[in-house]
Amino acid sequence: MSDIAHSIDEVIKLGFADLLRAHGFRKSGRTWHKADGENWLIANVQASSSNFGDRGRFTINLGAYMTSVAVLSGQHAIDGKPKEYDSTVRERLGNLAYGQDHWWIIEPGANLSAISADLVEKMQSVGLPWLDAHRDLSNVAAALRDSPSLQSFSAAWLAGDKAEATRRLEAAIASRPAAKERFTAWAVKNGIAL
Repeated sequence: MSDIAHSIDEVIKLGFADLLRAHGFRKSGRTWHKADGENWLIANVQASSSNFGDRGRFTINLGAYMTSVAVLSGQHAIDGKPKEYDSTVRERLGNLAYGQDHWWIIEPGANLSAISADLVEKMQSVGLPWLDAHRDLSNVAAALRDSPSLQSFSAAWLAGDKAEATRRLEAAIASRPAAKERFTAWAVKNGIAL
């Protein structure tokens, strides 16, 4: 294991892992999962691909995977724990905490305890609340409002707003004509007249 990988793992062990465990998450590698019925909440530590030696950076990816949205949008339900990138909605902890993409930096002499304390504080103040909010299908549908995708239509439909699902579908067909056939097939399958 490289020096930077060891340092990142040390930062995580200094509090982040315990925080997630206390909230019901289970660790696998650098990813934590929490089952929520048939859905999943996910937190993932992503190291930069440019890390080298004893210098590097990492970020925290958050996600909520909604099985019903995946199935209605034509995907197979994931058997077991989904990867973070399979999430129905995704966000980075840094975006929530700082309003922009943020990577925690580790270099020689860095105070790993201070980095860990910052990470834990951000996860408590904005990360866990974001994950908790996205257990609710209406919040997932709202987060996908501007996404011209089958998941967006499906989330609105499942949240009970068929008019919004139709509006999103029509807007997506107008903005993505190459996907019109696929979007129209979804509409027909779900009884939406265009």
